[in-house]
Amino acid sequence: MIKRASTVIAFASLMIVCSACGSKTPAPATSNSSTGNSATTNSSSNPGTTAVTVTGKWEQVGKEGEWKGTIDIVGMDGFLWSVEPDGSLYKTDPATGNYTQVGDKGSFQKLKLFEGMDHMLWTVEGGTLYKTDPNTGKWEQSGEGGGWARTIAMVGMNGILYSIEPDGSLWKTDKTGNDILVDKGGFKGCTELAAMDGKLWTIENGTLYKTEPASLKWEQVGKEGDFANVTAMQGADKFLWIIDKEGTLYRVDQNGASTVLGEKGRYGQTTILTTLNGKLWTVEGGNLYKTS
Repeated sequence: MIKRASTVIAFASLMIVCSACGSKTPAPATSNSSTGNSATTNSSSNPGTTAVTVTGKWEQVGKEGEWKGTIDIVGMDGFLWSVEPDGSLYKTDPATGNYTQVGDKGSFQKLKLFEGMDHMLWTVEGGTLYKTDPNTGKWEQSGEGGGWARTIAMVGMNGILYSIEPDGSLWKTDKTGNDILVDKGGFKGCTELAAMDGKLWTIENGTLYKTEPASLKWEQVGKEGDFANVTAMQGADKFLWIIDKEGTLYRVDQNGASTVLGEKGRYGQTTILTTLNGKLWTVEGGNLYKTS
């Protein structure tokens, strides 16, 4: 059965989701509560397009245990945007770790997928797509209700949300909520989805592929099965940033060549991975870390 209406679209998120319990405690407001400076903000089309330079050096940001139970995080417009188990949205200053609640408490219950695109937060909740103004917390439904119930992955690129369903169908959705079925069944077995350098990057049955979304021309990257142990993948600038089951962080170029960053196994407790301001941000053991 075709999902949504005949013009509906979606795409999978690239973050790992943590299902543990817990939430933030009140913290002092950040000293910088405005929208991020344009010199340090992420791309308005996709939060993963800002150049990221990582050597493997890391440091904790904020207090111990403050991120225990956080459901998901998006880096956008100079801030980290996160959703807690009670469905509340928070805005975090990456320089200090200080955070403030945005919008009404519990507005993001039943969160399944979370993405930042064109200064808006896009979420799939209870099978329905919503877009939210992060500065005010005001939200509205996008497209047909319940049309996103089968979506397993979503990513934003160049003003379009791309999404994948279990049968391997690829959809695209514009900012008004109009969905179009791009390909039926071509992405079956997809476990990870990312946007990088104008292409969609997927791991399907352990193998990495890159696809030109307009023409659907695809290419295998690296050897078959090389990426079977990946647990998190994020695209940024010209690289993919990947964490495997052993907790090792890799930088992967457009030809599939990988470089280990930092100590092997250092990221074994990672539950969330995103990029912001040229750095990688992870939640590990309930703590927030940045890797530079």
